[in-house]
Amino acid sequence: LQQVAALLYAGSALGAAFAGDLLTLFIFWELLTLTSVFLIWARRTERAMQAGIRYLMIQILSGLILLAGLLVHCSETGSLAFDFIGIGGTGGWLILIAFGIKACFPFLHNWLTDAYPEATPTGAVFLSAFTTKVAIYTLARGYPGTEPLIYIGAAMTCFPIFFAVIENDLRRVLAYSLINQLGYMVCGIGIGTALALNG
Repeated sequence: LQQVAALLYAGSALGAAFAGDLLTLFIFWELLTLTSVFLIWARRTERAMQAGIRYLMIQILSGLILLAGLLVHCSETGSLAFDFIGIGGTGGWLILIAFGIKACFPFLHNWLTDAYPEATPTGAVFLSAFTTKVAIYTLARGYPGTEPLIYIGAAMTCFPIFFAVIENDLRRVLAYSLINQLGYMVCGIGIGTALALNG
């Protein structure tokens, strides 16, 4: 079951990366959630089951916010094309929040430090590789040069370090370290130059 879930999860991530419109992105965004939760549940412990349910609820919420955002964005612009979105309208802000949940923006990050340490070792490798990276890619595609992302990214690079230092569980330390590394990526997207985006 874990291998099947992992392959479907990787395929969903590729589908989201190659999405040409926001509706297709939404479909693969939700498939990403549904396939990845099995990598947490595969550990078959009580803590893994509970962490998986919390993970599923937060990620489905992210998808619902994305759906609301794309509907508002479509009514504002008349287009569902997945290109630069920006924060000029309500739809853009809603989509940014949806992306931010998956990208572990500050105060939206607890799902990662809760769920990833409860996955199997194989599942944790897959989870680290796809969910947050799809979110970073969508930010780079929809919000390059959006200045607030610089400050969000800077906060993401700083706050996890304090938690990692006082944490005793090595898998949780790695989860906080992952958020720290994502912060550098979000900063680069906020800067928005060709060099920053390529980095």
